[in-house]
Amino acid sequence: MKGRWFWILIIAASLTLPPHPSFGQESRLSIAYTTGVYQPSLKSLNKILGDPHLAILQDPNYLLPRNRLLPAEVRNIVAPEITGKTNYGAEIQWEATDKFSLVATLSLWQGESTAEDVITTFLRQDLPPVSAPRTAAYNLSVTQIWLGWKYNLYQDPDHGRFFINVGLIGISIANLMIDSVVRVNSPDLNFASVSSTEAEGIAFTSRIGIGGEYFITSWLSFGVNANYVIGSSAKVKVKKHFRSSFFDIPPPPPETTNLQNVPPVPENGETLRWARIETQNISDFCDPPATTEGGNIDPDTCSQHGRGNPAGRPLELELNGFQVTGMLRFYF
Repeated sequence: MKGRWFWILIIAASLTLPPHPSFGQESRLSIAYTTGVYQPSLKSLNKILGDPHLAILQDPNYLLPRNRLLPAEVRNIVAPEITGKTNYGAEIQWEATDKFSLVATLSLWQGESTAEDVITTFLRQDLPPVSAPRTAAYNLSVTQIWLGWKYNLYQDPDHGRFFINVGLIGISIANLMIDSVVRVNSPDLNFASVSSTEAEGIAFTSRIGIGGEYFITSWLSFGVNANYVIGSSAKVKVKKHFRSSFFDIPPPPPETTNLQNVPPVPENGETLRWARIETQNISDFCDPPATTEGGNIDPDTCSQHGRGNPAGRPLELELNGFQVTGMLRFYF
């Protein structure tokens, strides 16, 4: 609400203040505060979140302890698509000529998706299974840096201008945090299991768009940009993985857990991968499967740390999408 009133005051000022006498060409350097909306495609990630038969193999929800009542399609919680919050940042501009400007832009964006359900798990060998509420959270932050230029299509020194905005060289740093929280409340044991996987990917991006700017005074202007961002990150790597310790809780009944097929803890530096998974009895089978050095299918089809090729496909974060921002620019 505060942000809305801020922009209302700026627009009101732009309508009531008279145009400045002249927008002098000595004002070559400027800094702008930007805020707006941005929604990257994230086609692959959103597809996985919406299909219980697909899973990120380093997702702590998929890595929950297995039992006959908790197959992959239950562990892989269905979550809504990741939606974005406000996009904000800053821009530095240097007017090289009357037509061309060099621009450096910093943009910050966050998106999230959360889901809740109830799963069935075993606490001890001498106790029946219990139902436990689970909360899953997928948080994605994207930091984008661009170096580019603007070309003025039209400029009135006393009022404003319209321009083409091109980000020639861009770097996007995507940080994905996946959390799983399971709360067990029973007469015998009460605890919360918290597991997290944090991963990061870097992509080269570009953007192209148009914009306009209205000169309020000789040192202040208000503008709007509409851009389309192009780029994706195909190598998102694990930075760290945290798993709750259950040293005080006996393991599940042996007949419900295949100790030879328990997913290993993700290792720092490994690439996030996803696969289509089917559970038979208490064993998971991944498609595409892991292969050995000789090219044969690994007995553990969901293996990530074998000597051959790991299971699944690398997760790609598609950052393509429209970005619309308003900006308040200060000239020096």
